[in-house]
Amino acid sequence: MSEVRYSIKIASERSGVSSHLIRMWEKRYGALVPARTETNRRLYSDENVERLSLLFNCTQAGHRIGNIAGLSTATLRKLAQESAAAGPVELEVATALPPSPADELPAEIQRAFRAIDAMDAEALRGALDAASLELGYQGMLTKVVVPLMQHIGRLWCEGELTAAFEHFASAALRTYLLGHVQSYGASRNAPVILTVTPSGQLHEFGAVVSAAAANSAGWHVIHLGPSLPAAEIAGAAIRSEASMVALSLVHPPDDPDLPGQLRMLRRLLPARVGIVVGGRAMEGYRQALEEIKAQTVTDMGEFYEALQTARRKGPRSSDHEVKDRSLSPTGS
Repeated sequence: MSEVRYSIKIASERSGVSSHLIRMWEKRYGALVPARTETNRRLYSDENVERLSLLFNCTQAGHRIGNIAGLSTATLRKLAQESAAAGPVELEVATALPPSPADELPAEIQRAFRAIDAMDAEALRGALDAASLELGYQGMLTKVVVPLMQHIGRLWCEGELTAAFEHFASAALRTYLLGHVQSYGASRNAPVILTVTPSGQLHEFGAVVSAAAANSAGWHVIHLGPSLPAAEIAGAAIRSEASMVALSLVHPPDDPDLPGQLRMLRRLLPARVGIVVGGRAMEGYRQALEEIKAQTVTDMGEFYEALQTARRKGPRSSDHEVKDRSLSPTGS
């Protein structure tokens, strides 16, 4: 009887490893070599699926894929058992490892990445301060922080970094950037911008970067944090006499409730308040964003341009009587 073979979709479902990550492990690390059909489609055996599961479990336990991809399946079984019982262990791998993608990055990003790899918040602050002196604050944001987080995100998806390192990076960078926003805020006479993610969008980092960028461009920033309902965002915008609301859409890209939240936000906001939206999940909500006439930006350069354009237009008459515009940035 011939051996059962599975498509990459089935192999992904059975192993818990995404199809993208399976392809990456095969191409970059040679973690396994599946069979192929006559039309070059991948076919995976039960042993392949077990190996993927073991690799996934080991990377989740803290081992880097580059260190374990070349191990035999039997060794991976033993490593997975040891990791489950006692946590990650150091491995001595005789074969040469492929060069780290970090080696190809600019020196400023490499320095910050090494601090994150060591989970050293003080070293990370030093790296970002040095980058600010060298590149200016806006240059530090656009040339170091944003590509750094993109790099970390890729490594996490590829199994090179555990979730703990990704969470550390996000938390440390959030503290650093929002500390600058709160400490070096613009004049109270500056135009007001709210930075936030709408209800259901839990990844806050894009909104944090937007807050730091707007602050550096001379705006008075009120950062509301992640996953706030439309009515709450609109209420804060009215109370603070905001000129703009900046939304970050990162994940998920297919929330069926979000288009309704976006439409409600536009309906509740005064007409004078602009909405600017960025983030990799934008395309999933393109129709709703067009309906509410939101300005979409795909990079930091476009976001800075949107801020400059809005500021050149100057203040508009308010739609509401507002007695108190003092909302403090929150740590939520």
